[in-house]
Amino acid sequence: MRLRRSYHSTRLVVVTMTLAMMFSTCGGSRDETISGVAIPVPSALKKGPDKPSEISILGFGAGQASFHGNMDPDKVVEFYKKELPARGWQTNMNLRSGATMLGFSKDGKSVMIAISKQSDETVLTLTVGGVGR
Repeated sequence: MRLRRSYHSTRLVVVTMTLAMMFSTCGGSRDETISGVAIPVPSALKKGPDKPSEISILGFGAGQASFHGNMDPDKVVEFYKKELPARGWQTNMNLRSGATMLGFSKDGKSVMIAISKQSDETVLTLTVGGVGR
């Protein structure tokens, strides 16, 4: 009986530590609405100084917002490759060179994600477009 309790306690500790490490990697997230579309943003990244831009012409809408902060660009890439498909977005572009560009689409909408390193900060630019806005 004692061995069984010890096994379950050890398993609980391992699961708890694994979950804590997963959540500490990206520090959580929040949704930002860009041109009427909710897009998750890692909590470690803050809104940029520029006001988000939006345009709507003949039923097509688009918007762009930028964020910056102290988060490893590779962790931001991992965040979006995991988070957006979990929300039903389909991956349609993955380009990595000096910076990273990711593209996703869902329900007639698309989001382009640009991730780069400038000085000591990671810069994230989200561009959303599609019909029906």
